[in-house]
Amino acid sequence: MASDLSKLIQDSITLTLNGLLAKDAKIIEITKMHAKDAENLQILKVTSVFNFSEFSSELSFLIPAQSSSLIFNTMMGSPITELSTEIDDDAEDAIGEFISNTSGSLTTAINAEGLEDIGQTKFNISHKEVLLENTPLNLDDTYKFKIDLEGHELIIFIEFDAPIHPYISEIASSEITYYEEIKERPVKEEIQEEPQVKEEKLNDTESKEDQAEEEIEENGKTKKLKLVIIIVASFIVVLLFSFFIMYILGVFDTEPEIEKKVNPNTPKIEKDENNIKVIKYPPIKKVNFEITDINTKRLNNKLEELTKYNVLNKEELEAQKLAEKNRLFELEREKELLEFSKNNHEEPLYEIKEPDQKRIIEKKTLFQKETFKETTKNELTSKNKSDIINNEKAIENAIEKFPYVVTNSFKYSLFKTLVQKTDTKQARISICNNNEGTTAIYIGPFENIKLQNTMLELIEKNDPSITTQAVSITEENFNIKCNLE
Repeated sequence: MASDLSKLIQDSITLTLNGLLAKDAKIIEITKMHAKDAENLQILKVTSVFNFSEFSSELSFLIPAQSSSLIFNTMMGSPITELSTEIDDDAEDAIGEFISNTSGSLTTAINAEGLEDIGQTKFNISHKEVLLENTPLNLDDTYKFKIDLEGHELIIFIEFDAPIHPYISEIASSEITYYEEIKERPVKEEIQEEPQVKEEKLNDTESKEDQAEEEIEENGKTKKLKLVIIIVASFIVVLLFSFFIMYILGVFDTEPEIEKKVNPNTPKIEKDENNIKVIKYPPIKKVNFEITDINTKRLNNKLEELTKYNVLNKEELEAQKLAEKNRLFELEREKELLEFSKNNHEEPLYEIKEPDQKRIIEKKTLFQKETFKETTKNELTSKNKSDIINNEKAIENAIEKFPYVVTNSFKYSLFKTLVQKTDTKQARISICNNNEGTTAIYIGPFENIKLQNTMLELIEKNDPSITTQAVSITEENFNIKCNLE
């Protein structure tokens, strides 16, 4: 009996989502794909080729646009509720990374099982394209995986080719997705009756129809009469209520007479004894102002109220609130990025075929440190202190430092493309903390300084606005910065 890879495929998907998105993912249902599952959906198709010992097989991952947007937004810390119905370049890169990690996890699991009928396997991503809405799909060999991502539904379709069918018996036994069909009501067959019976029934129905028409006419007249009475009564009630409101508001009150006040300072025209008009100006009152009349306590209270917050107008206050909101947003984003870098470690961009020389150096270093500790415990004297210091410096020099390129820009897609243009076989992209405690991107380690300089030149050529720095650090310091220990 052939081995069943169904459980390993499911575990690879959930483990990759858990590690890449730092969220709990569970497969809740697997069904055979129905035509309605992909109606009006834009889908990203990524094909992964698995080369087994005895045969090769293609697994095509079909990710709908909303599922792609959900994975990308969760990966970058964006709002999960704002999902796109179209696939852009950033979402395409994120899904490519997800499928690559899933295929790598499945390859590792198969090799670890040591299945005799399958043997060892390798994989590579052979094809990636965006399928427009309602593109015809192979429904016979495609299965729908419904995943619960902490309350959010994630849909993934996988198309299996013929060579791998004997090895996915559990998935192949899944039933097709159920959709409730709307059944049409059956048309009742007319029963043929005798002509006489038909005539009698016709006469009865005609008489009943006449009676019904008379009753409808009478009911219509009474309804119209009631409707007219209700309309008139409603109008009278509204009219009375309006008059009552107007009376309360004093609409019908007479306007009071306003006495015109005469300004005492206006000049008056009077006649003197000789009947000559003379203009008399009123005397100007002098205001005697004394400093003691000032209420100093009240004046000081008013001056204290004139702080910078009272002087600012509405627009300036809004600008201050907006700046404070943006500052809190940046702090929250910094916190999310630190959490992301802590829970997500970048995988290599390719398969490492050469032996890891770095681990060999580390073992030698540990051996030297342990030997040195034993000698210091047993033979520490005042004469050999200088020799011990020299040994410590030699041990420090024996720890190899690796070249990296450090930047504060988060253009992951650009850096991934540029790394693949170099001849490096071990560099990767990691989100770490720099010396000041802020988030930074570490690209490396490179095999030599020449590859490090090549990466710097490529970044400068593609985007001069990105600030970069060439550093050389040990593996221990890199693990501390990137929380790998």
